Amino acid sequence: MKAVTHPAPARTRDRLLDAAADLIAVDGWTAVTMGKLAAHVGVSRQTVYNELGSKAELAEALVLRETERFAERVAEVVAAHPGRPVDGVTAAFHRTLEAARANPLLLLALGCPKGGRDDFLPLLTTRPEGVLERSVDTVAALCARCYPEAGLTPSEWTVAVETFVRLLLSHLVQPTGSVAHASGQMRWVIGRMLGR
Repeated sequence: MKAVTHPAPARTRDRLLDAAADLIAVDGWTAVTMGKLAAHVGVSRQTVYNELGSKAELAEALVLRETERFAERVAEVVAAHPGRPVDGVTAAFHRTLEAARANPLLLLALGCPKGGRDDFLPLLTTRPEGVLERSVDTVAALCARCYPEAGLTPSEWTVAVETFVRLLLSHLVQPTGSVAHASGQMRWVIGRMLGR
């Protein structure tokens, strides 16, 4: 008889980060306290501090997790467009922008209209390299590996990807049209960069 396996319970840290994201989406960053987070998950305040540290460290952990999810999303989309860098980069841009516009945590961090005003952004901008540089480095390495036919060096991919990320952030902070319109701009930019 085969033993029945059950999925491992979510790690306490992951449960706390999920709960923090939920609380931020409903009440905003200023309303989040370690005590409220502990009560939401059903653990002690000391457990929250042991797992996450300070509130500033909680903010950093949330943003780094979103950064990792961004990189995973891009990797998945790029893998679906082998040998077609213009299509792959455009699709990754489109999917990321769509997901970001529906992400209350990211909107709050960027100070976007839907996110409202809060003190989350200053906590992130004290060390912006944690977000921007990690995103750019990860995605540039991925594109260089997956799209050698594009003819860009790794350092050129770094410049290109930073341009894409900044364009994406611009469309989040000051949207001037639909995701499809923004993605069309991205297709034109990457196409020109690659001479296509």
